[in-house]
Amino acid sequence: MDVYLIAPTPEFGRDTLISDASLNLDERFTLMAAAGIVTVAAFFDPDVNLTLCDELIEDVDFTNPAQIVCISMNVSQARRGIEIAQEFKKMGRTVVMGGAHVSLAPEVFEADADCLVIGEFETSAEEFMRDLRNGALKPRYVGGKADMALSPLPRWDLYRNERVVTGVIQTSRGCPFECHFCDVIQYLGRTQRHKPPEKVIEECQLLYDHGYRNISLSDDNFTVYRKRTRELLEVLAAWNGRDGREPVQFSTQASIDIARDQGIMDLCNEAGVRDIFIGIETNSDEALQESKKRQNLKQDLVKQTQTVVESGIVVSSGMMIGFDSDDLSCFERQFEFGMALPVVTIRVTVLVAPVATPLYATMEAEGRLIQNGNEISFAGTDCWTNIIPKNMTRKQLAEGAIWLVDALFEPDNVIKRFEHVAKLLKPAPEHLRRQSKAKIAGSGVMLKLMRSGAKDPNARRVIDAVNEMTRARPEIAWDLSPILVKYLNTYFAIKRSSMIRSSQLDRVS
Repeated sequence: MDVYLIAPTPEFGRDTLISDASLNLDERFTLMAAAGIVTVAAFFDPDVNLTLCDELIEDVDFTNPAQIVCISMNVSQARRGIEIAQEFKKMGRTVVMGGAHVSLAPEVFEADADCLVIGEFETSAEEFMRDLRNGALKPRYVGGKADMALSPLPRWDLYRNERVVTGVIQTSRGCPFECHFCDVIQYLGRTQRHKPPEKVIEECQLLYDHGYRNISLSDDNFTVYRKRTRELLEVLAAWNGRDGREPVQFSTQASIDIARDQGIMDLCNEAGVRDIFIGIETNSDEALQESKKRQNLKQDLVKQTQTVVESGIVVSSGMMIGFDSDDLSCFERQFEFGMALPVVTIRVTVLVAPVATPLYATMEAEGRLIQNGNEISFAGTDCWTNIIPKNMTRKQLAEGAIWLVDALFEPDNVIKRFEHVAKLLKPAPEHLRRQSKAKIAGSGVMLKLMRSGAKDPNARRVIDAVNEMTRARPEIAWDLSPILVKYLNTYFAIKRSSMIRSSQLDRVS
């Protein structure tokens, strides 16, 4: 049996305001591996002929002979996923669709799929595989919350690892917070579930053996349960850079409250978890209150971020605009806030209402969801929202978002934030600073980015400035290099998109 398993291009990945888009240089690369399809692939029988496609790094092969086409999607991949499904359906293929957006709004996908997998696949995989073998797939399979201790090893052997910088391990699922714009708790729940530390190490070694020296621990919130976090960090510290292994740079996601736990931050430093994405979002308490992001309320976010960096952790942050309390002054305010943070990589998004979130329900009740075509079923894009804003038009919000991204990523401003980080950052332990001697995953993309950057006058200014910082503090070179890679990717994504912004804005009122 032939099965074609596809991760569609994220819609947000084609926009200017997201940093991990496909690079589209001479060949296609991505900063982050598509862990969903390699995880699903692990449940198929050994005799199934599986082909995986991450559309960020290669085109979907519509000539693939597989009778069974499986499409795994989150919210940002949904529109493209439907397009792919429709093409294969025309050819008479059996189309299976699953993932977060399918689970949250199955009715949106029913017309384009023969089979929907709702919920976490692990809990319905046995029934699905039995029916697949028997040629009797049901229209729907509904799963519950998976026991992550039972997860099989992902099939990284089927994936094009040479075109990716960062491998992915999900060590937990779920988040206890209740941010009303986030669909994580609707899909994965508020009770966090965990993989045992020994299983995490097994996956680390597997990715290491495939050449990865950058690994994302793609948890919704890595540090929520501190006892478990400490246990895992201690195991990672004992593995990373030990027993002849080269050092691995780990990244993850956490809340700003990590700044109040020096012990956790010290362990992160020791384990090589030195790149953490924090949803800082805004310095407006009014906006934080209305979005129920209470963990950020009444905090000195700049000071706390500085504390995290001083403890040896590079911070990437999310910044959001378009809250009901935001008016046209929010763009300048957020720019000043962003420039005060010791953060180079800032992902700017406008507030959107994903299906099944509390925000979606509120906006629907208030009659403030965009009703054009199928837009109501999707979360919009990073340029504009699916919400009718209170204190500005959608076009003003989109224009302000684009201005904010351009301002934050203007070379002089980027250099200032690099200097801020370089001044504060505590270096990694000595055993984690060794340079890799092996050919590693992602080396091609990093080299291409550097070469492209060297040819661009603005990017070259940033590269030269970072090189100077590295010469001044060689002990943090290990940390500055991946920040530079992220910046260059964002810079080229913005530059690529400048030609299409006008046409995008013309569609916004």
